[in-house]
Amino acid sequence: MHKRKRVNSGGVAESFAICLGISTLLIILFSVISAVIAYMLDDPTRLIGLFSLASMLLAGIIGGICCARIRGDGGVRFAALVALAIVLLMLLINVILSEGRVSGAAFMNYGCYMGIYSLSAFLGKKTDKHRKHK
Repeated sequence: MHKRKRVNSGGVAESFAICLGISTLLIILFSVISAVIAYMLDDPTRLIGLFSLASMLLAGIIGGICCARIRGDGGVRFAALVALAIVLLMLLINVILSEGRVSGAAFMNYGCYMGIYSLSAFLGKKTDKHRKHK
């Protein structure tokens, strides 16, 4: 029997770009879903903060797990870097659109996003299923 060599699944930059794209799409998807749900309510502006936090947390959970699965080795540190890049991107967009005024709720959302992203990457990382024989 011949042992198969592991094929490298790509470089760090490629994995980073894929995880960044997936995380961005998840945030956009959950934001649109929460906007549609809020639109169906009688007073859509009453629960904007809650819907914003919920969509960020759901996107962080799924994005962290996907990122840890894509980048098996060093998944938590890598996921934390991806989460930081997403947060900096969202902060940049927020600063541009709000003309320099960023609310405290935005920073709370960003902190929760980074925390849940890293935690879900830790919980969702790949485990070795092979036992080492002596």
